[in-house]
Amino acid sequence: MGNGLRMEQQQQKPSEYASFWTRSVGWLIDALIVAIIQSAFAPVISFGFIQPWYWWTNQFSNEPDVLAFWFLGTGILLLILIAGAYFVGFWVWRGQTPGKMAMGIKIVPAKGPSVTAEQALLRYLGYIVCSVLLFIPYLWVAIDSRKQGLQDKFANTQVVKVPHD
Repeated sequence: MGNGLRMEQQQQKPSEYASFWTRSVGWLIDALIVAIIQSAFAPVISFGFIQPWYWWTNQFSNEPDVLAFWFLGTGILLLILIAGAYFVGFWVWRGQTPGKMAMGIKIVPAKGPSVTAEQALLRYLGYIVCSVLLFIPYLWVAIDSRKQGLQDKFANTQVVKVPHD
């Protein structure tokens, strides 16, 4: 019975929030992995998808550049979806991406046992918003008392250090 009480007390103990720098290094590791994955798709997206359409629009359209930009936008959207599949997939599966695993940190919901698909999607939407705003909202992690970034506020999550057994 004493063991059960000790286990219960350990589960109630709040985890330590991950620092801005720890999170940043984890994010850089993930960014490198995502870039490698995306680079495998880049020739297909660029030469297999965009180039033929660019040539075709130049042959038959009075506005080839407008259509070419539309196809370029489609290629960029595909790259965003690849990154989204990586981040959302790992967050739902483990609460950690490989970069977060390497840094010994994990995403946890404010309430509930694990990150839901909805929270993961909202968090990724927060990543996109932060990227569009030149990554400035990421700096919020450095001053927030719970070390939450905009993406964490969107999804009601926090990033904590993984306790060592």
